[in-house]
Amino acid sequence: MDSFSNSTQKGLTLVEVLIATAILAVGLLAVSSMIAKSTIQDSRAYYLTKASMMVEEFFEKESHKQYSDVSFGQIETLSSPITETVDGVNYTMNCIVQNATPFDYCKEMTCTVTWNNKGLPARTSYVYDFCRN
Repeated sequence: MDSFSNSTQKGLTLVEVLIATAILAVGLLAVSSMIAKSTIQDSRAYYLTKASMMVEEFFEKESHKQYSDVSFGQIETLSSPITETVDGVNYTMNCIVQNATPFDYCKEMTCTVTWNNKGLPARTSYVYDFCRN
């Protein structure tokens, strides 16, 4: 009887260790799934940035045409899509020009870039207004 009345314990029981291990395992699984999701989001952001750079470079090349009457008339819808491969990913850009939009002496160019993001199709669109005084 004397050994059961002693209430001061030292150390952990096996049940306490198993419960702590289970809690730790659940926490580590949650962290690993967050890391996987952040890696996927990081790659999506990378591909979107590459597509944005492609459109921005094209707009920069075309923007000088708005300062001359002759070259302003040359801002037209692309006759064929522009394709570019960056880091093994194929990007395709189509641009459509609308005249007198939103004002007279303006042209609105809408460029859409499409690519394949690890088996999933992705796209982004940008609108740029070229105006002549």
